[in-house]
Amino acid sequence: MPFLEGSQNTIIIGSNLIDQPTINNISGQTGIDILFEASNRDAAHDSSARDYDPRCHPGTREQHIEDIVYWAVPAAGADDPLPLFWMKGLAGVGKSAIAQTCAEKLKERGKLGAAFFFSRNGRDKAAEFIPTIVYQLATEFPDYRVHVDHRIRNDRAILDKTMAVQFEALVVEPLQELKKSGRGIGKRVAIIVDGLDECNSTDDQRKIIETIAAAARSGITPFCWAFFSRPSPHIEGSFTRTDVTRITLTTVLPISNNADSDIELYLRDGFENILRDRNISVKSQWPSDDDIQTLVKASNGLFVYAATALRVVARAGSLEEALRAVCAVTFNNKHNSPFAELDAFYMLIMQRIPPDVLTTVLLLCNELCTDSSYTSDSQTGVTFCGNAWTLSEIEFQAVCNHLSAVLHVHDYSNPLDFTQFGATNLPFQRLSPAAIRKLRDHIDHRLGGSIYFYHKSFSDFLIDPTRSGPFCVMSSPGPNAYYKHCLSVMLKYEESYSLRGSELELAPDVSDSASSLSWPYTNELVNSALKASVYDWAFGICFRVGSLPEIERQLLERFGHVDFRKARQNEAMVSTKYSGFMVSVRWHCLGYFKMIYRTQLFRTLQDKFRILFDVAKFRVTIKRWEKCGVIEPHYPNLTSRFKSLVPKKSQGNVISGLYRIGHGPKSLFWYWKINLKEEYYQEFWAVDLDEGERVYRDEQFDLWPTKMPWDKDVR
Repeated sequence: MPFLEGSQNTIIIGSNLIDQPTINNISGQTGIDILFEASNRDAAHDSSARDYDPRCHPGTREQHIEDIVYWAVPAAGADDPLPLFWMKGLAGVGKSAIAQTCAEKLKERGKLGAAFFFSRNGRDKAAEFIPTIVYQLATEFPDYRVHVDHRIRNDRAILDKTMAVQFEALVVEPLQELKKSGRGIGKRVAIIVDGLDECNSTDDQRKIIETIAAAARSGITPFCWAFFSRPSPHIEGSFTRTDVTRITLTTVLPISNNADSDIELYLRDGFENILRDRNISVKSQWPSDDDIQTLVKASNGLFVYAATALRVVARAGSLEEALRAVCAVTFNNKHNSPFAELDAFYMLIMQRIPPDVLTTVLLLCNELCTDSSYTSDSQTGVTFCGNAWTLSEIEFQAVCNHLSAVLHVHDYSNPLDFTQFGATNLPFQRLSPAAIRKLRDHIDHRLGGSIYFYHKSFSDFLIDPTRSGPFCVMSSPGPNAYYKHCLSVMLKYEESYSLRGSELELAPDVSDSASSLSWPYTNELVNSALKASVYDWAFGICFRVGSLPEIERQLLERFGHVDFRKARQNEAMVSTKYSGFMVSVRWHCLGYFKMIYRTQLFRTLQDKFRILFDVAKFRVTIKRWEKCGVIEPHYPNLTSRFKSLVPKKSQGNVISGLYRIGHGPKSLFWYWKINLKEEYYQEFWAVDLDEGERVYRDEQFDLWPTKMPWDKDVR
């Protein structure tokens, strides 16, 4: 009889037999399949999504690259260097290009285990960090892959646990098992982590360093980790801790003229490529040596300056005119800023935008600069963005062309197949919560491609009035123009909907969703979701930006007449659902909400409230909204049932209010409560006050989740 005859759920790893419990895997997915879905493929060093990300030009940054590769792969017989490496430097000095080139060099030598390139353009979720690293390691090392697959199939909830637990279960323990069986993955395998400062949570940035440093100190893994980031205070603090600094080789990539020769080579080759792409052959040198030296001097050690200059010239109609313009940039460094030359260049780009489209360009820039801490994904979909700004496809492309030197539109080679959702001629509301989440994620972030700035230094420039002056997106009239546009979008969209009970549907005189869109897609499924998503975005902006003191009174008065019932119902209809809860933002704080009958409940997360909720500003906003007619206090009959909802001037650490928001049949009852001691803000919105009070009173808020879904340790 064969040795394994009749055996089930047994795998062989080396000379070891591992019995697996029977796992009810209804989907038929392997553990690696599940891991793949939890990872971020775009964060890998060889991802097609990063084709346009920087890499070192041949012949440049050679010493830095050589030093890092030697640190990762020391010469035979040499002592192993420290297990951690940290290169820090300001924006634009070339850290990411060095990280990318080092990853490619190490891959060629067979010494790259994995890489994660953080970016606010859709690669900023800390929850994806460990799954992505583990997935890449699993593709490199087959024996390790078997162990990881087994663990995830046995307990797929591992991917919902904290970062430290994931690292222990999916990295440390499988490697220990392999080592015991004599099938380790080798010695000193490099892992590259770039742009750590662009991870969406400073707490998670610290956790990543702490988790990796703890493993490195104990020597339980064979990895050496190279980090590249700005010297943010919390990152600096983590790396300078005594127990971390003694195992870390730290180097500074300064803004320095020492990079001039590299920048000159980069510029000369770049201009040659421009001529070659246009099939232009010139007998004399172009640009001249003087022009090249002018640009090298203006770059002041910043590769981002040289890269932007090349894009300005490459995308211009007249090469000569564009070259003269970039060489003529002058600057006044009255603030003694290391970015003075770069800022002057960015000013030139903005000054060349025609006045008739400048407002639209600034509105688009405002949206792209919006704080990404509100969401789990900061990429902006091209089609969504075009519809949000009521631009047709041609108009949107024309606007983007004015920013082509600093703005990238990335097209995805594998668009989502919408037929997987069934009939595409029906609206999206019929889909399951999971399907709606997948559909909206694609529409908001990938439909038609994604749009983002080539470098974060441009968004830094736009939000700092001392740097961008009249082009600052945070200065007046910026917020009012932004608010006015979103308000007009909201008013237009609400007219095309009607409420039937608690159901939001197209108005009787509206044939389809495409008629409301400036840039419709080809089917009703996508158009209905796109329309609802833009409507929800516009309402969210009006509510959030409406708290700014700069917003003009007449705009707030108009806001008071929107249909709050439709807006809140649309929010519930289109929002991503996690175990019955939906994610939203109130007063700059993330939290959860749920719909019960026609009542919406909301509660902030405690950690977000503690950091972001400004009680004084909130109370000022309430008073201003009262004066502008957005809200009015509501005083119900003082029956025992409603006593708890009566607004109180003060009750220790608790502040509350009961209002009608909006007017007439478009209004809602709005009750809010702030608990300063327990650190939360919660509220309900209701069509019927009796129902709202009952639902609110019966709800067990203490059992609500305490973290966001992407934080992976949701209660």
